Amino acid sequence: MDDDNLMALVREGNHTAFAELVNRHTQQFFALAQRMVQDVGDAEDIVQNSFIKLWQRPASWNSEKSQFSTWFYRVILNACHDHQRKHKRWVKLDQPVLEASMKPVASEQVLLEQQQSESLQQHYLETAIAGLPSSQRDALNLVVYSALPQKQAAEIMGVSLKAIESLLVRAKRGLAKQVAEAKLADALPKTAELD
Repeated sequence: MDDDNLMALVREGNHTAFAELVNRHTQQFFALAQRMVQDVGDAEDIVQNSFIKLWQRPASWNSEKSQFSTWFYRVILNACHDHQRKHKRWVKLDQPVLEASMKPVASEQVLLEQQQSESLQQHYLETAIAGLPSSQRDALNLVVYSALPQKQAAEIMGVSLKAIESLLVRAKRGLAKQVAEAKLADALPKTAELD
């Protein structure tokens, strides 16, 4: 049964159809929410609350305007934006935590150095992504991390295909620049303060 048929049954109060929709789509929506808010618990809450609102107001989806999954991605994206505004929580690793993770244990030196390097790379990337304008972040999360076709991402965001392409190009350029600047700043020696 496709999503349209399931939603028709959900509108009639069918719990089994609703459960099928939830089971079918939770993982993909959770992945986007987790990517956006960078917290498992918050992502679970966002997806759960969004599905609860769908159960309470199933008529909010219009099958003539978009596919269910496209529409619900937008619901999740909006819920993530609301959460970020409310909690002002962005991806930022505290410097002491980052520095502590950079101290290797002698017996596992090589493995830890590799893990630390990967951790640092991820830190640079996550910090750079958090610094992007929200439209670029959304485009990146939908197309790259959620692996949606650009056309569907454009529909979710309510922009043209050309606009999504432009957002992705600008996001990639911005990320490359920010990561390079962060690496350069970390590589420069710290100068002693003058008395």
